[in-house]
Amino acid sequence: MTCLVRFTIILLEAIAIILDVGPSMNQAPPGVATPMETALEAIMMILQRKMFAESKDEIALILVGSEETDNPLAEGDNYQNISIANPLGIVDFDFLKLVQTDVKASTVSGDFLDGIVVAMDHIVNAMQGKKGFGFKRLILMTDLGGEFGDDQVDNIVASIKNSETELNIICPDFDEEDEKGNGDGDASSGSRKAKTPQQRTGIAMVKHILEEVQGDCYAFSEALPALAFFQSRQVRPTAWKCPLEIGADIKIPINGFVKVKDYKLKQSWKDVYAKDPSMEVGKLRTYHKNDEEQTEVDKDDMVEGHRYGNTLVPMTEDDKTNMKYKAEKCFKVLGFTKTENVKRHEMMGDGCMVVVAEKGDETAGVALSAIINALYETNMCAVARRVYDARSSPRVGCLIPHIKADYECLYWFELPYMEDVRQFTFGSLPVKEENPTNKKFKPSEEQLSAVDSLITNMDLSKAGQDEDGEPCEVLKPKFTFNPHFQRLFQCLQHRALNPDSELPELSPLIANYLRPPEEVLANCQGNFKTLREKFKLEVVKKKEQQTGEALFKENGDSVEPAAKKMKLQSNLEGGITSLAKAKVTEVGSTTPVEDFLTLVNIKEEDKFDEACGQMQKRIQQIVLDSFGDQFYDKAMACLKCLRQQCCKNIEASQYNKFVKEFKDTLISKARRDFFDRMVLDKQCLITKLECEDGVSEEQGKEFMSGEAIKDEESAGEESAEELLDEL
Repeated sequence: MTCLVRFTIILLEAIAIILDVGPSMNQAPPGVATPMETALEAIMMILQRKMFAESKDEIALILVGSEETDNPLAEGDNYQNISIANPLGIVDFDFLKLVQTDVKASTVSGDFLDGIVVAMDHIVNAMQGKKGFGFKRLILMTDLGGEFGDDQVDNIVASIKNSETELNIICPDFDEEDEKGNGDGDASSGSRKAKTPQQRTGIAMVKHILEEVQGDCYAFSEALPALAFFQSRQVRPTAWKCPLEIGADIKIPINGFVKVKDYKLKQSWKDVYAKDPSMEVGKLRTYHKNDEEQTEVDKDDMVEGHRYGNTLVPMTEDDKTNMKYKAEKCFKVLGFTKTENVKRHEMMGDGCMVVVAEKGDETAGVALSAIINALYETNMCAVARRVYDARSSPRVGCLIPHIKADYECLYWFELPYMEDVRQFTFGSLPVKEENPTNKKFKPSEEQLSAVDSLITNMDLSKAGQDEDGEPCEVLKPKFTFNPHFQRLFQCLQHRALNPDSELPELSPLIANYLRPPEEVLANCQGNFKTLREKFKLEVVKKKEQQTGEALFKENGDSVEPAAKKMKLQSNLEGGITSLAKAKVTEVGSTTPVEDFLTLVNIKEEDKFDEACGQMQKRIQQIVLDSFGDQFYDKAMACLKCLRQQCCKNIEASQYNKFVKEFKDTLISKARRDFFDRMVLDKQCLITKLECEDGVSEEQGKEFMSGEAIKDEESAGEESAEELLDEL
C-alpha cells in the first residue's frame, strides 16, 4: 500500500455573475424584499468574501435587462439590453461601491439565456494569456420572470460542457408544488404566492439546462445563509522537505504540510488612516534619555538590555547570535513508545503537521507506508527530533500513524519539555469510599445519575440532523467559523461602505454560534429540573459580628439614660466574655499545633492517644486538600510537633505506625513530593537512638532509602567510614 495523501492545490477561478435587472425583479409585496434587493445582497456577500480572503480570483458582472447595451456580441436585434457592468478582474473597493450604489432595476426585460452566452464569451476572451486559472463558473441570479428565446439552448449546453464551466443558478425556490401553482414565491421573504406562467416556463428551461450540464440550483433562502460567513484568506500549501532518519542507515524523503494552525488576522491596527486621503501618513520613532534635557539617543548607539535584579545587563546582537544553539536541519526518530503514553494534553505547539512521502518518489512511499502500518498495527508512535532550519531551535515531538481508506500519513505534534509542564496536584474528590476526606460532600447515587444524564443529553455528536433526517454532529470545526473574526469582518465591511453610520447589530447567524443548539436545550430541560431538586441550594446568611467601634461607642455630648447604660454594660460584659478563648476540645484546622499541645498538656487518662489520633487525621487532611504544596509547611509543622511529643511521651510506636500508613497514602494519592520533604527534613521513623521503643537504625534507613531525592548538601554529609565501606 503506497503512502498517499490528498492536498488541494489552490487554482484561481474566473467567475461571471449574471444579474437580471428587469422589471419583474423589482416586484414584491409591501414590507418584503424584492428579488433584486436579495440578489444584490448575495452579490455583496460574494464580493466581500473574496476581498477578506485576499483571493486572487477574478469576477465579472453582467447585467441582463439594462437600459443600455454594452457587450461585444450586440449586433442588430441580437443580445440587446445586456451590458458588462464590471469586466473580469480582482475584486476591489470600486467594484463593491458599483454594486451598492449604481446597479438599479430597469424598465426593460432581457433574455437571461443571451446573458449566459455573453458571460461565456467574456470569460473566454478575458482569460486569454492568463495563467493559474483552473476553474470557470457562471452564477445566474434571476426570478425567471422575463421572456427568453430557446433557439440557442443546445449551443449553450454544448459550450458549457466543452469549456468545463460550472453553472450555478440562484432563483426563487421551485419544486413539484410550484409547478402545480401551489408553490411559494421569494423564499427569502417567506411569502407564498403562485408563480406566473412565464416563471413556470423559465423553471422548466432551467431544469433542462441544469440536468444537461450537471449544474446546481439554489434558492435565495439557501444561498444567503451560506454566503453570510466571511472566509479566511487562502494559503497555498508549501511542503517542508527533509529526510526522516531512523537510525544511521534509513533515510526516507518526506514532505510536511501544515494541517492545523492558529489563524491570525493579517490586518494590523498599527497603521493609521488620515481623514484627508491626499495626506501621507508616516511613522517617526525617536529615543531619549530620562534626564532634564531629554537628550536624544541615536539608534545605532543603543543595545538591548535585560534586567537582572536591579541591574540592566546589555546584550548586543553579536551576543545574541553567539548565544543561539546551532543545529542543522533534521528530522530524526529518537525512539518508539506506546501511543497511550502520549497524552492528549501533552500535544502542544502551534499546530499539527501532516508527514507524507516526497511527491513522485515511489520508493519513499513504500518505505513510509511500511513504517505507518507497522506503527498502526503495534499501537506505537515515534518520538522524533525536528529542526526546521539552521536558525531554529530543536523540537521534540511524536509521529502518530493515521490510516484512511484512500490515504495514509503521519501526524506530527510537538511534545513539552520539563519547563513547559505545569506541576499541579489536586486533592481527590470525595466520590470513592477509600477517600477519607470531605465525606460530607460525597454525592449520592441519584446526584451522580442526574449529572450523567445531563452530560448524555448535551452530547453534540448526534444533536443535529443531516439532509436525510439522520442524526449528525453539530459545530464541527470544519464547518464552524470563528464568531470573533466574523464580527470583526462584519464591522470592517460596514465601516468601509458606511463611514459615517454606527456599527451594525450582531448578525443573527453569528449570534447562533454563541448559543447552545435549541435541540440540546430542549432535551436538557428535564435534567435542569432534576438537578435543582437533587442539588438544593440554600442561602447562608453571614452572622453580623459586633465591632469594637460599635461596642464601645458612647455619645459624649449627652448623658445616657440608666436603662441604656445597663444595656451597654451587659453588652460590654458579653463582648469581653466572647473575646476570651474557648475551651479546646479537638485539633482544629486553624491552629492545629496549639490545639494539639493544649490537649496533650491536659492530665487525663487516654487524652494523649486521642490527641495523637486527631493530629494524625488533621495532618492527612491538610496534605490531601493542599493545592500543590500550598499547605505543606503547615502540615510539616504539625508532623514535627507530633514526632516531638511522641518521643517525649515514649510513644514512638504510635508515630511509626502512622508514618508507615501515611507513606502508602501519599504515594497512592500522587503526593510523593511531601514524603520526599519528610525524608529531607528527617521526619520519618523514630529510631532507638531517639526513643527506647523506636525501630532500629537499619530499619529507619531502609524505610528512607531510594525514596527521597538528596540534594548536594545531603550527599556531601556522608561520613568517611561509609565511603570506606562502599570501597
